[in-house]
Order: sequence, then structure tokens, then C-alpha cells
Amino acid sequence: MCRMGGRNFMEKNQGDLAEWALQKAEQYLQSAKSNFEEDRMFVAAEEAFRAIENSLEAMLYSQGISKIAYPGKDKEFTGRLALQFLVRDNLLNKKLIERRDYDKYLAYAAKLHQAGYRYGSFEEKDVEGALEYAEGLFHRASEMKK
Repeated sequence: MCRMGGRNFMEKNQGDLAEWALQKAEQYLQSAKSNFEEDRMFVAAEEAFRAIENSLEAMLYSQGISKIAYPGKDKEFTGRLALQFLVRDNLLNKKLIERRDYDKYLAYAAKLHQAGYRYGSFEEKDVEGALEYAEGLFHRASEMKK
């Protein structure tokens, strides 16, 4: 293994990935809050969901996952579907997150997908709940990285 600055290269790379994902989560969270304050519920919901996804990615990177991809029978899954499988296998099944966290994540994914067909269909209380969940997940991801 290649050593760099007292840490092996893979460990440094994993830390960088986790830090990058946390920075993106924080940016999305701030954007979601700003859009919420401006009463742009659909955009705020999208940004809150991206903050949730990036926080989960940071948790995965902290656990040694180097790429958001999941093996399939014919081809590798990437993107949101791969993230769902990786979160289930590496965070939920290892009890690093609770079932209710995983269920909330999937529920927000489904709600956002359905809302895409009906622009502006988010109520303030729903977005507020997503923001609270995103912020809590961000703080847990930050703690996991340490």
C-alpha cells in the first residue's frame, strides 16, 4: 500500500470523499433553508433531499465505501438506486442507522418523485420535516466521520 503523510492512500481518499459529501450536504441544506424562507417549497424539498443523500453518502464513505455503485446481474447500478441498496446493506443492516431513518429516506424519495409530476405539491409542514431530518442526518454523518 502506498503511504502518504503517515496515512495510507486509501484511508486518505475515503476521508476526502466523506468530507466532500459533507460539504455538499451542508451546501444543499443551506440552500434548502433559504428556499424554504422564500416560500419555494418544491425547490426547498429537492435541496433537502439532496442534503439527505449527501449525508448518507458521507456515512457510507466513512464506512469504507469508495463508490456509489451496486452490482447487478447484467450491469452495475449507480445513482439513487445504488445509494438505496448501499444504505440498506451498509448502514441499516449494520445498525448504524435505524429502520425509521431508512424508511424516512425512502418516503422522501418517493414523495419527491411523485411531486415531480405535480410541481409545487409540497406543503410547508412536509418540507419543514424534511429539513429537520436532513439537518439531523447531517450532524450524525459529521460525527461518524470523526
